[in-house]
Amino acid sequence: MPLNKDSTANTFLVATVLCLVCALVVSSAAVALKSTQANNVQLDRKKNILKVTGFTEEEIKAGGGITELFASRFETTIIDMRTGEEAVDEAKAAMEKAKGKELPNIKATYDQLWASKRPPESGLSTKLEKKQDVPGIKKRENFSHVFMLKSEDGSSVEKFVFPVRGMGLWSMMQGYLAVEPDFQTVAGLTFYQQAETPGLGGEVENPNWKAKWPDKKIFDAEGQVALSVSKGDQTANDYGVDALSGATITSNGVSNMLEFWMGEDGFGPYIDLQKGGTTTTGGDDE
Repeated sequence: MPLNKDSTANTFLVATVLCLVCALVVSSAAVALKSTQANNVQLDRKKNILKVTGFTEEEIKAGGGITELFASRFETTIIDMRTGEEAVDEAKAAMEKAKGKELPNIKATYDQLWASKRPPESGLSTKLEKKQDVPGIKKRENFSHVFMLKSEDGSSVEKFVFPVRGMGLWSMMQGYLAVEPDFQTVAGLTFYQQAETPGLGGEVENPNWKAKWPDKKIFDAEGQVALSVSKGDQTANDYGVDALSGATITSNGVSNMLEFWMGEDGFGPYIDLQKGGTTTTGGDDE
């Protein structure tokens, strides 16, 4: 009996084969491009770190590009958020145990967002109590990157950059806060990932709004985090930045994020140690 090409069975057979072929092609492409995608993510984050510390596009080009300029001017370390101490080896051991494989150059490859999603018993994260979880992240990683912009001769640190994140209206906003060596003055704030409403909460990426952050102060006279996003003109307020018009929840999310990450459950222990001069960070990358 000749094959009926228009039969229901034959139609389903062709559709199934086509789906399998397409799935194979997509899967193969995803695997083949995985390393390239990871490199592009790292490149984008380095670019954001350069920009939040004041480098312009022209200066990045003049410095040899993102990778070369970052390598020449930035020093990277990993700290224990619970103590503020440098903990590169501890983070490496915890990550290798969780992933079941050796991880070379942990300073460059450490993924703290991935670590924050591991169970607390892994040693990589801490579950936050409801009263602690001001930014809505549920769990905080136990180890975090800190990036240091060095002077051109490498003799001093000009700025510190902290990874920060917190919930807005629709999304987890992820970015970097750059501070001066006094740990009191903001050098810049930027977001590399967010999905807030375009034209409203999405204005967190507006250069005009980001330009309002430098020179704002972080802590009040009692040492509490006072930096926040507030309604009205905050030009004369040392601790305030104008709220985003029509985006109250996003604006509050930025305030909550800063309160947490600059406080005792965030980078507070590290800042206290640095101010007291009781610990050192840095060293060559592995």
